[in-house]
Amino acid sequence: MRPALLLRTTLVFLLGTAGWMYGQQTVFPFQILVTTQTNSNIVANGASIQFLAEIGQSQTAQVIATYQGTGTVTISQQQQPVVFGSPSFTATLSSATGTPTLPITLNPGDKITYDVVFKPTSTLQVSAQFVQAYTENIPTNVGIQPLQGSITLNLIGTAPSFSFSYALQSDQNVTPVQPGGTITFPATLINTTAQAQFNITNTGSGAGQIKDVSLVAGSSPNFKLQSKPLFPQTVNAGQNLPMLLVYTPTTVGADTGQLQVTYGSGTTATFTLSGNGSSSSFTYSIIQNDGTSTTVSPNGTIPLPDTALSSTGSVIVKVQNGGNAVGTVNSVNLTGPGFNFGLPPTLPISLKPNDSFTFSITFTPTQPGPAKGQLAIGADLFNLTGQGLGPQLGFSYTSSAGTITLGTANPSVVFAPIQVTQSEQVAMVVTNTGTSPATVSNLSIGEQKSPFSLSGMPPLPITLNPGDTFQFNVIFAPVLVGFTQGTLHVDTTIIPLTGSGNAPPALPSYTFQGQSGNVPAQSQQGIGLKLSAPYPVALVGTLALTTSGNLPSDNAVQFSSGGRTLTFLIPANSTSATFAGQGNQAFLQTGTVAETIVLTPSFLTQAGGVDITPEAPTVMQFTVPPSVPTLVGVQIASTTTNGFSLNVIGFSTTRILTSLNVTFTTAAGFNVPSAQFTVDLRGVAPLWFQSASAQTFGGQFEIAIPFTLQGTVATGQALIQALTSVSATVSNDVGTSNSLQATF
Repeated sequence: MRPALLLRTTLVFLLGTAGWMYGQQTVFPFQILVTTQTNSNIVANGASIQFLAEIGQSQTAQVIATYQGTGTVTISQQQQPVVFGSPSFTATLSSATGTPTLPITLNPGDKITYDVVFKPTSTLQVSAQFVQAYTENIPTNVGIQPLQGSITLNLIGTAPSFSFSYALQSDQNVTPVQPGGTITFPATLINTTAQAQFNITNTGSGAGQIKDVSLVAGSSPNFKLQSKPLFPQTVNAGQNLPMLLVYTPTTVGADTGQLQVTYGSGTTATFTLSGNGSSSSFTYSIIQNDGTSTTVSPNGTIPLPDTALSSTGSVIVKVQNGGNAVGTVNSVNLTGPGFNFGLPPTLPISLKPNDSFTFSITFTPTQPGPAKGQLAIGADLFNLTGQGLGPQLGFSYTSSAGTITLGTANPSVVFAPIQVTQSEQVAMVVTNTGTSPATVSNLSIGEQKSPFSLSGMPPLPITLNPGDTFQFNVIFAPVLVGFTQGTLHVDTTIIPLTGSGNAPPALPSYTFQGQSGNVPAQSQQGIGLKLSAPYPVALVGTLALTTSGNLPSDNAVQFSSGGRTLTFLIPANSTSATFAGQGNQAFLQTGTVAETIVLTPSFLTQAGGVDITPEAPTVMQFTVPPSVPTLVGVQIASTTTNGFSLNVIGFSTTRILTSLNVTFTTAAGFNVPSAQFTVDLRGVAPLWFQSASAQTFGGQFEIAIPFTLQGTVATGQALIQALTSVSATVSNDVGTSNSLQATF
């Protein structure tokens, strides 16, 4: 039943779908390809196409519609392509593939081509819609069904529009100028320069291209175009393209030229350049503070008064037009350390014949000694001199590399690399390079525990007249491998120090003192360490104790000072290690377990902690061998008239016990049937040695066995009186222990 229901549902759906298709088109049957001068793209029906053209120019887009349906398409004579909207857009059937005529019938794969042209008449953005109506004939199971449709494209057109302006450097006012207009420079002194910024601004609705900006042939060579970008340049709507026009007259009289702007379309806009060179003759004089005036010529020297540090001296410069025409000073520039304008002149300044203006130059020296600068008034140059008065310290040092003066190129004292444990020194020379006495009150190294130190210093404070010197030594004794930084302080002057330490000399061979090989368990072993030759600096080291064996290590194996590490010191130029609080010999306890004990040393330089431990250091090794148990105590406890407890204390280096042997000695007059007993320990001993509690006790054990006496004794006597003493031995997998006795 369910398949029949599904079939009926499908049939109803398909019939409904086919009936809906009869009246309108469901799938757009064309592929649309839009091609312009710059690119080619497939677009959807109803897409927007951007156009850009200058006013008076045009842009054409070729629209190719390829029929991709299953029927045919008919475009009748009444279905001419139309453009709605801006009249700046037109559309016609293209003649690229022949002369098309309507009506046209398109089969699958056939194409129809249109030329859509945008020719703007204003700079405003405009829009339109291209529409091509058509009829698609679709074969169906009931015959040919006509479907109405249209090819629709939205058209958007923009156009650039360029305006022009210039701004003179002399006033910074922006002046609009139309093509064919004139860019006028102010009257300019010959051999001086006037500048104008020329601006091209896109005030249209779309980007425009400037192909070139240039001076037209025949223009006066006194005009130059500078700051030109790399052409062609695209100028977006609202953007500005600036360039610099420079006018430098070389003779008196008028100069003309032409500036040409070439658009992307090849059309041009031309502007006239106009300038006028004037002649003037400037004279210069220097007025001192006392009113004395001295004439100075270009390339001459203007002396500033000798001035103490942190003080200021000054002179007044007078500029006068001694020519017969108006002269303009467009620039006054000053360079040199310590030289400044007291009050800079307001530029440009135009001077009629015999007119003058003044400005002041100040000198505030930053260091003693001569100072030089330069004053430029237009194209005329003058040398400035001054003398700073005050002390100044200069520094140099002499090493194996020669004598080096500290300054910008050599800002620090650099020592040659040297081996740790050795030292080198440089001779530091301090010179008063100033013009008055200098006093040095303090010499020091800026860091505590520094590898740098000073020697040979003169008594401080010391006063140096100009040109005087004094000398002392800076010593570098590295304690670390690699670069080390420090500072030398000469009063408030800080001089960086740089040194480099190479690896120290190898550690001499060394030997251990003390017993090696097999040593008794639970014993104290004395050890010592000695170098075969003295080492030049103090060494600190550590003895690390490790154990190995088939049994859990005994925690009791440690140095007598506690723990499994022990520090030592070998003083400089000596050979024997000194252990903290123990002198030249240290002690360790061997424990109660059969194992090998290894002592491994490490060595560091005491000052810098440089590790000089050999890659395979010599070690001290001794072994606690497997041996018979050792009894250290037999005790009688919990005594009653007919019983007692026997406690046997000892250790087994193999952590194995096999049996306990007990022998009693009877008192005179008593008779016991048996005086010897053997207790099998093979079942209970592992319970102890393998327990967690036993791990901290190594091979130690304590056996507690209760004894109860039975028998008959005389009236007034107790059974316990029959025994006078008891002795015990313990056995393991190696053999039988020593015998210990306890009395009742």
